[in-house]
Amino acid sequence: MIFSRSTVLLAIAFGLPACGGGEWVVTTWGEAYIEEGIPAADFADGCSVTFDSFTVQLQDIALLDGAGGDAGVLDGGFLVELTEPGPLTLGRVTAPATLYDAARARIAPLDDAPSVAVAGAITCGDTTVGFDWRFSTDTTYVCEPEGLTLPRGGEDTTELTVHGDHLFYDGLESPDAQVRAEAIVAADGDLDGLVTQTELDAVPIAPLGYTVGQYSEVTTLGQHVEHLTRTLMHVDGEGHCQVNL
Repeated sequence: MIFSRSTVLLAIAFGLPACGGGEWVVTTWGEAYIEEGIPAADFADGCSVTFDSFTVQLQDIALLDGAGGDAGVLDGGFLVELTEPGPLTLGRVTAPATLYDAARARIAPLDDAPSVAVAGAITCGDTTVGFDWRFSTDTTYVCEPEGLTLPRGGEDTTELTVHGDHLFYDGLESPDAQVRAEAIVAADGDLDGLVTQTELDAVPIAPLGYTVGQYSEVTTLGQHVEHLTRTLMHVDGEGHCQVNL
C-alpha cells in the first residue's frame, strides 16, 4: 500500500520537449523476506522473523545524469507498506532518452512520521517475542542500476529494493556480517514477550561479539539496530547503493 503525499511528476529534460524523452518507472519492493518472513535457515543462530508491518518513507527520488545532476525527479513523499505484495509502483518520470548509471532515493522522516517503522515477531527455539520499533534516521542512497536505458518514446524501470534482513546483521556494513537475533530476544528484560527499543539500548554491544567497525559511538544493541536502518536499500534486487549519511 502506498500513500502518496503528491501526485505531481516533474520532468527535467535539459530544455528538450517531454515527447523527446522516455519514461522512468520507479517501483519498490521488500521481497519475500518482508512479505513472507525470514526463515530459520537464513539465520546463523537458527532464529526466524515475520513482519506484521514494515513501512518506509521514500522521498527525494531522482534519476541522475552523468554529472550527478537531476535528469528526472519523482516529486513528493511516499509512505510504503512493504508487507503488501509487490513490487509497488511509485510513479513515472519523463527524462531524456539515454543510458543512466545512477539514481537517488532518500529514506527519512516526513510529516512527523518515522523514516522506518517495523513490527512483527522473532522466534528463537521455543521463545517468541514481539517487536514494534520506530526510527528517525535520515539516509540518502545513490544507487547504481545496471543497464538502465530510457528509449525515445519507451520506458525502463528501476526497483528500489528494501532488505529486511539487514536489521538483524551482527556487523555494521561488514561483508562478513551474519543474520542473528538471539541477542535481541534475550534483550526482553522484563520477560513480557515484547522487546522495546529501550530494552535494546540497555544491552552493551561489546559482549555480543558484534562488530561496529569505524562506528565507535555505537555502544548498545539499540544503536546497532538503529544504524542498520541506514543500510536497507539496494537497487534492482542486489544492485549497489552508496550510503550518504
